[in-house]
Amino acid sequence: MKKLLLTLLAVPFLVSCQDSHQIEAKIAQSPKTFCNPVNLNYRFMKIDGGQGIREAADPVVVSFKDNYYLFASKSSGYWYSNDFTDWKHVFITDSVLPIEDYAPGLFIHNDYLYYVGSTHGKGMLYRSSAPEKGEWEPVKEIWSFWDPAFYVEGDNLYMYYGCSPVDPIYMQVLDLNTLEAKTEVVACFNSNKENYGWERTGELNELPRRPYIEGAWMTAHQGKYYLQYAGPGTEWKSYADGVYVSTSPTGPFTYMENSPVSYKPTGFIGGAGHGCMFTAGNENYWKAATNSISVRHMFERRVSFYPAGFDKDGYLHTNTYLGDYPMYLPGGKEQTAGNYQPGWMLLSYKKPVTVSSSLDGYPAGNTVDEDARTAWVAASNKENEWLQVDLQQLASIQAIQVNFDEYGASQRGFVPGVYQSYLIYASANGEDWYPVVDYSTKKTDTPHDYIEFEAPFKARYIKLQNKEYTVSQNLSVRDLRIFGNGLGSKPRAINNFTVQRDLTDSCKVRLSWNEVPHTQGYIVRYGVAEDKLYNNFQVMGETTLEIGSLNKGVTYYFTIDTYNENGVTQTSQIEVCQ
Repeated sequence: MKKLLLTLLAVPFLVSCQDSHQIEAKIAQSPKTFCNPVNLNYRFMKIDGGQGIREAADPVVVSFKDNYYLFASKSSGYWYSNDFTDWKHVFITDSVLPIEDYAPGLFIHNDYLYYVGSTHGKGMLYRSSAPEKGEWEPVKEIWSFWDPAFYVEGDNLYMYYGCSPVDPIYMQVLDLNTLEAKTEVVACFNSNKENYGWERTGELNELPRRPYIEGAWMTAHQGKYYLQYAGPGTEWKSYADGVYVSTSPTGPFTYMENSPVSYKPTGFIGGAGHGCMFTAGNENYWKAATNSISVRHMFERRVSFYPAGFDKDGYLHTNTYLGDYPMYLPGGKEQTAGNYQPGWMLLSYKKPVTVSSSLDGYPAGNTVDEDARTAWVAASNKENEWLQVDLQQLASIQAIQVNFDEYGASQRGFVPGVYQSYLIYASANGEDWYPVVDYSTKKTDTPHDYIEFEAPFKARYIKLQNKEYTVSQNLSVRDLRIFGNGLGSKPRAINNFTVQRDLTDSCKVRLSWNEVPHTQGYIVRYGVAEDKLYNNFQVMGETTLEIGSLNKGVTYYFTIDTYNENGVTQTSQIEVCQ
């Protein structure tokens, strides 16, 4: 591969004393991994005050004929894919479907895919035998209410709905063939924030006002029916799903003590509420969920996929452990029970960054802070804007995720002609540079672009060079995330930590531990049994953690992992907290 001359890059590179070597890299044509948030051409808001702000939420994934279909609120259509990598957007106007309704409800019957949007009363039910073509026909007006979700069993169509800080989740049974009501509306359950800490509002579940209880979803498994629901609010990283279980799809429903069962309050992007469960490949369960950015608008949101399932005791859980690191694709042959990630670690966190220019308040360091809510903003969107990360030592690089921001954007709705084209160079010594990604002629909108390489390559420096950026007049990047493995050792295990439950409010607990050298961070795992440590907090730069999302009257078990760019180390210590 031809070496690029340093003078052509016009960048004042730092010189390293490391040996130089030629770098060759090839982008995987059939990738085996993906990285959250899902790389979709997220639509811009249409509402007043939402100009230039992207959103998608409340995802529903269905397998229909030869494709997987992904529907999400406020997306001017939907996406389909047969491999979870190449998502094609089907643009839909309101004359075809009420696509601007929130929280789409879908089900399959007799080789048709049915769709209805959220309403405060009646809504038209539509169907399609070829949704990839955008062809839909009206069927019948039904009472769909707000946040409808459907479950089909026999000749019954079970509808669950509700989205309110006051009202409960409701259920009604319809005849699948006539779509007429077969039962009265029944209230299933409501908020119980006094006893279920995760239902409390706020980023840290610290606010007193009532939560929104919403986003119902039903999953049947081995004779039990799991009615999931979201709280406390879509604008917080604490957005999560809990679950009630029954032996009948009509209830009565009993709260599962390990709730929340889809929870991601920390990491690059937080929130894992209001979504759906689906299966892929050899019937592996996955969770599609809503993430919160919520900086410029409370509905600034994204969509992610996480592995999910049921354990031997029937406990529903979602695996959000390092949930925005590379994961094997749903349905991929690499994914086996308990094996969801290739083990590629984040190499770029808090590493030195140099840039071509930056606006006040949007510094270069924001691109390596592991926070989707911050960004670096360049002075222009010209070709001479660039971003360079020094990994400080040679590392084995497997993948790169480029998360673009929308600073200064003003678009509304679905806008053709929005794209980001760029190049990525790699160097071992800061002097000799080689191209590893050439997207200089790319004309597609990829706000969370993810590049997997066919084989790892060793480099110390990575440089992102802008080519064209049509989102706004200023190139802006949330994070440039570089994944692979360092060439050093994992951190040692935690030697000792303490857990103290709040005596006045047992929904709260505090953990503390001594700093472990050479760590990038810690992962606090906890759950209702030693073999059910399904929830976690990713802690970076701190040695204490306060959690306010426990359930009263439930005994919890805690442990803490350490990690760095070389891998994860678990401790044998588990603390019981009653």
